[in-house]
Amino acid sequence: MKKLKIGILDLVSKGLADTLWARVMHANLASIMPQVVAAWCEQEGHDTKLICYTGRENLQKELPKGVNLVFICSFTQAALLAYALSSYFRSQGAVTVLGGPHARCYPDDAVKYFDYVLGFTHKSTIVEVLENCSPHRPEGKHLTAARQPSHLPGVKERWKFIEPTLKKAPFLKMVPMIGSVGCPYTCSFCIDSSVAYQPMDFGVIKEDLRFLLTKFKKPTVGWHDPNFGVRFEANMEAIASAAPPGASVSLPKAVCRF
Repeated sequence: MKKLKIGILDLVSKGLADTLWARVMHANLASIMPQVVAAWCEQEGHDTKLICYTGRENLQKELPKGVNLVFICSFTQAALLAYALSSYFRSQGAVTVLGGPHARCYPDDAVKYFDYVLGFTHKSTIVEVLENCSPHRPEGKHLTAARQPSHLPGVKERWKFIEPTLKKAPFLKMVPMIGSVGCPYTCSFCIDSSVAYQPMDFGVIKEDLRFLLTKFKKPTVGWHDPNFGVRFEANMEAIASAAPPGASVSLPKAVCRF
C-alpha cells in the first residue's frame, strides 16, 4: 500500500457561525469517529491531518492541499456543505469518503456525491478504503458493517487530534469520550434500537481518564454514549476510581467533570 496524504474534516457547523454559542461551544461538539479514523489511518502509515470545522475557520486556508483521500463527517444539517466539499476535492483529483449520521441515514443519496459512503465503520472498513482508494463514479460505493466496533482508540491514542480542536475552545474544554454503543431496547422510533448494546472496555476508560489528569487539573469530559445510564453505576465507579484521592465527581447531564 502506498503512503497516502489524507485529510479528515469534521463538520460541526453547516456554514459561517460567529455567535457566542459557536465561539464557546462548537469546538466542544467535535465527533469521536473522525478522530478514530485519523488514528487508524496513522496506524497504517499515512500522513493524516484532521480539521474540525466550527464555522469560524477560513476553509480555503484550513483545507489540506494535495491530498489523495478526504474523509468528511457530517450531520444532515451540514450535508450540502459536505457535498460541495466533495465536489471541490474531486476536482482536485482526490477520492472522497462520507461518514457520520448523514451517511448512515441517507446512503442512497450520498453515493451520488462521494466515492465511498460509510455506515458502521470498523478499522477493516477503513483499511479497505485505504487499499483501494479509487474513484467510484457516477455512483459511489456504500460500505457498512453489521454493528459498531467493540473497541475504539482511546483518548490517549487520539490526543494529537483532540488537542488542536480543544485549543479553539476559549473557556470550557470538553474531551469527547464514549463508554458504550448500541441500545438494549427496541423502541421503534430510534435508529439505535436495532443495534445490540455493547459497553466499551472499562480498563481503557480508566486509563484515558488518568491520562487526562496529566493534561488538565480538572478535566471535563463529554460522554457521547446514546445510553450512558444503562450501566450508570459501573460507569461512575470507573470515573471515580480514576480521580485523585479526595476529588469530587459530578455528572451534570451529558458532561462529567472530576
